[in-house]
Amino acid sequence: MIQKIRNSLLLQLICIVLAILVVLSGTLYASFLYVRQTTQSYAHTLAESLLKQADNTISLYEENLRYNAEYLCRFMVLEPFEDENGEVREARISSDYSQVALKNREIVSAILFDNDMNVVMTLGKNVELPPKQAYLRQGEDMTGGRYYEDSDDFYYAFYYPVYSGVGSSSRQQIGMCVFIMEHWKLDGTLHNIFNDSTAAMLLSDSHDLDLAYRAFGDIPQDVTMKDLKSNPDYVYREGNWQNGIRIAVAVSVSKNTAGNNVIRRLIVLASVITFLFLAIIVLFSYFRMAKPISKIDRFIGNSIKNPEKRLKLKRTDEIGTVASSLDHMLDENQRMIEEIKDGKIRLYETELVQQKLEILAYRNQINPHFLYNTLSCIRDMALINDEDNIAEMAMALSDIFRYAVKGSNIVTIRDEVSYIEKYARIIDYRFMGKIKISTDVEEEALDKPMIRFFLQPLVENSVFHGLESKIDDGRVNVTIKTLDGRLEMVVEDDGTGMDEETLAKFRDEIENPRENSGIGLSNIVQRLRLFYGDDYTIEADSELNKGTTIRISVPEHMREQ
Repeated sequence: MIQKIRNSLLLQLICIVLAILVVLSGTLYASFLYVRQTTQSYAHTLAESLLKQADNTISLYEENLRYNAEYLCRFMVLEPFEDENGEVREARISSDYSQVALKNREIVSAILFDNDMNVVMTLGKNVELPPKQAYLRQGEDMTGGRYYEDSDDFYYAFYYPVYSGVGSSSRQQIGMCVFIMEHWKLDGTLHNIFNDSTAAMLLSDSHDLDLAYRAFGDIPQDVTMKDLKSNPDYVYREGNWQNGIRIAVAVSVSKNTAGNNVIRRLIVLASVITFLFLAIIVLFSYFRMAKPISKIDRFIGNSIKNPEKRLKLKRTDEIGTVASSLDHMLDENQRMIEEIKDGKIRLYETELVQQKLEILAYRNQINPHFLYNTLSCIRDMALINDEDNIAEMAMALSDIFRYAVKGSNIVTIRDEVSYIEKYARIIDYRFMGKIKISTDVEEEALDKPMIRFFLQPLVENSVFHGLESKIDDGRVNVTIKTLDGRLEMVVEDDGTGMDEETLAKFRDEIENPRENSGIGLSNIVQRLRLFYGDDYTIEADSELNKGTTIRISVPEHMREQ
């Protein structure tokens, strides 16, 4: 398996992605644990804080009630109930109650009892304690309930025992003071504490566990504290009994940590985006890297069977560059193969041309001295008989034969032009001055090398195919000049010319020379290929009854192959 992974770039990338996913998953799991721990810790801290604030609020509220009860009952302590000044005492107590009720508008009634639970005074709204609450308290107590028959409203009751004497050893309970209070003040104070939180509060006393229940935030109103206590999303805390009152709170973990929920959602979103990007990287690597590389590998394997095929990937990246280089390499390889084939074919053609030239040379060399001696004899006889024209023709023909049997295939332009001029003298005598052959050669071109018997066949074609059948006089012009390191040669006549069909065949023979035993146009093209390769041009133009022009361009320098 390890070797397989080493041999596959895609599998290596997948392993890296899996490693990243493992690390990322571990990081995400640790982040979730931390967020959950932080959330739980915050909820516990919030529950403790709310409970402490509620306890402090109730303690302050009870402290205020205690102060008002002591203020109201001070005359009971100083003057016993049996005192003959009871009316004065009651007047003072009523006056004090008015002040207490004015400052504490939630207090609607006050009842003073003696030790036998006899009502000494009822202040404010007339009220009677329920039977289950009508007993003497020896310590402070606080309860709640519906104390008025004509009202279904909920009220709180604060019980404060009244003692006489100043010292602890002489203190004796002489009665009890009870305040009946509307619930709005205490509930409102607690509401301010819980208002910004998603939590529930339950006030309980020793007789009624549902003394007061309030739900804040998004907690449904029909849910009880018992339901919230068993809900794992809530942190439940309850305080100690305090003067008959106990407060319990339930704080929502998820709804009080909106910031942590946002962080958690951001972590999840970042994880999803990361997974998507990793998936995109894997897919991108497969389709843009592994698959094209595999395609290139298969192509290389099949390139031997199908050498003409190419990748042709339309890409500009590194893989596209490699594919383009591979295509270029195959093109160059194919070109080299074609050049080798062409070279073999050219070598074969060269051997054939060489054989033809050798045969021609052998033919020309048959008894050359016999021909030279015969032509010299003809010349001498012509001179004896004062036939200068015959003597000149014999001399020219002798020079032509000497040039024809010359051993080298490469001569100078000066030699070739001299040969053409001797040939021109013979033509001039033969056609009695009707056909003229002229040469125009640049001085710089005279010593440049060229192929022997190269221009004379073209001049001969112009004479016998273009001018011989012409009624009027005719002219053949041979022009040679140098241009940008090349020899530009033109053979031009004003003969009968060629029609389009004949010209087409003539051009086809230039492009595709056919094997023959002569030294005409095909032989000229073959020798051009032999000595110059593909670095030559030959063009032919002709117009009927106006003449023919042949243009040839070859390099200035050459060497015999």
